[in-house]
Amino acid sequence: MKRIYLDYAATTPLDPRVAKTMRGFESEIYGNPSSVHREGQVARAKIDFARTEIARFINAKSQEVVFTSGATEANNLAIQGVINHVIRYSKIKPHVITTKLEHQSVYNLIKDLEKRGVIEATFVSPDKNGLINAQEIINAVKDNTVLVSVIFVSNEIGTILPIREIGQTLKELKPKTYNLKSVYHIDAVQAAKFYNCNVEKLGCDLLTLSAHKLYGPKGIGSLYIKSGLKMQNLMIGGSQEYGRRPGTQNTSGIVGFAKAVELLGSLENRQKRSEKIFVLRDLLIKGLSKIQKAELNGPVGETRVADNVSFTFHNVDQDALMTALDLAGIAASTGSACVSGSSEPSHVIQALGKVNTGQASTIRFTLGSSTSAMDIKSVIKIVSKIISELSK
Repeated sequence: MKRIYLDYAATTPLDPRVAKTMRGFESEIYGNPSSVHREGQVARAKIDFARTEIARFINAKSQEVVFTSGATEANNLAIQGVINHVIRYSKIKPHVITTKLEHQSVYNLIKDLEKRGVIEATFVSPDKNGLINAQEIINAVKDNTVLVSVIFVSNEIGTILPIREIGQTLKELKPKTYNLKSVYHIDAVQAAKFYNCNVEKLGCDLLTLSAHKLYGPKGIGSLYIKSGLKMQNLMIGGSQEYGRRPGTQNTSGIVGFAKAVELLGSLENRQKRSEKIFVLRDLLIKGLSKIQKAELNGPVGETRVADNVSFTFHNVDQDALMTALDLAGIAASTGSACVSGSSEPSHVIQALGKVNTGQASTIRFTLGSSTSAMDIKSVIKIVSKIISELSK
């Protein structure tokens, strides 16, 4: 039985060309990049080249790119780094603005900081279609707003947020009582494979990327930190990564990350890839919409990313549905892979006014490079049959 992988938002398969580039690094280029001897400097040169490639991709300076263990660490460094600096050097209680569409590494962190009384927080809600109004974010800015953290593309329901509009308006706002300019952070993890992540055009101060969402290796990500931005480190240690992130760098992972970014190609190529997947996405939405009591989560058309399809199937047990899909050869998820297995509905689905119970199932299908029209037609047929059987 051929399996159909439709969980690309959780992780992408490693591109063979990336694997080939990485092969041999651990055994052949094994020097510590911080060492002054030849072995160390060879490793350092590989990292420097990779950093330049990532910087070029987002139109940044190479010294503005900091490598991390992944997007979760990068998001934590961005948010806690800004907040902790403000707390250390001022007497104000920081206010943070974000949305209810964020990844758990942003949403849960800000919730925790708010619960512990470290910050004030505003969570902007989407409308019933999963769209965020940029003006609502701007309207939430206060005298003590130190950070605005917004996801580029929702990993759960595929909403494309108005990040450029937010960035432009934040730039135009003049500091008030505390002479503070709000730092702007964008989580671009789900967006980079399709959209322009030029930090100058986006108007951001911080931007998160992850390699394994781009057909690269797991365990490596990056955080763009605008030159001159003052932050506290998350960890104490050595002076690696321009003093921003201590610890010996993952040379092979970094090289693989850069190769994955290189293979994404030009913005034009990414847009062409998006258009192809867009057609398959709409084919899947059209087919699943015909199932009785099936409800699409998130927007339609150009405000939805090309690879995301999220449906709630009413009167169907979620565990039974997930098991049946897997046995039928379909790999999908209940939403973000970071909360799969939880009986609680995700904060994103709740924000849409929908709550999963034992008799409602939310499933996310995300498409990728190997998805074909035949795959989509098979999935529609299989899902329709499974839902019919489980609804009896």
